[in-house]
Amino acid sequence: MEDSKITPKTVSDVLQATHIALDDYGDIFSDFDPSPYQRRLLSEDFVKELHRRYTETIKGDLVINFALPHAIRSEKVEGIIKKRIKEYFKLHHKELDKHSHEKMKGGAIRLLIGALVSIAVFEIPGLSVPPIITLLSVFMWFFIWSGFEDIFDASAKHRHKRIFLEKFMKADYRFISEEEVLGSIQKIQETPENPSTKTPENSL
Repeated sequence: MEDSKITPKTVSDVLQATHIALDDYGDIFSDFDPSPYQRRLLSEDFVKELHRRYTETIKGDLVINFALPHAIRSEKVEGIIKKRIKEYFKLHHKELDKHSHEKMKGGAIRLLIGALVSIAVFEIPGLSVPPIITLLSVFMWFFIWSGFEDIFDASAKHRHKRIFLEKFMKADYRFISEEEVLGSIQKIQETPENPSTKTPENSL
């Protein structure tokens, strides 16, 4: 099994590099789902932590490190978990696209209704009576503006969410032994200070 190497310079670097500490693999999954890891639902609390804790590389890619005791680590299980996490975000990405498509479709239908009402107002003489044309004008502008609103809202509002989900789909999920993290902290704490940063005694 190959651990993700931590090469920090300070204790703060170590703590920041360890995004989520786990007692065991079960922390990742829902307590109410007894299914095998291949089909088991992810914990909502775990997903929230994923959104809060991650490192973004210069290229904009996401890196997320999990720390847990070396004795319980399994390369096979970790491979399954990485796949399940990516599948989770892939599913939500599809649902977001479906919702966006349905909203744009609804907006297009509203626009069409508004256009048909406007054509009817100008083409059918009997509808030119002031009370009727006033009422139809209200309906016409309502459908047109609400249609445009749905179309632009679906394309702009969901764009950021879609990009974020894609990053989690492609993120680099790494598992680190808890002992490695503690060893890195201990090594940093035991490293003597740089002599050049010390103030010489009896310098006067």
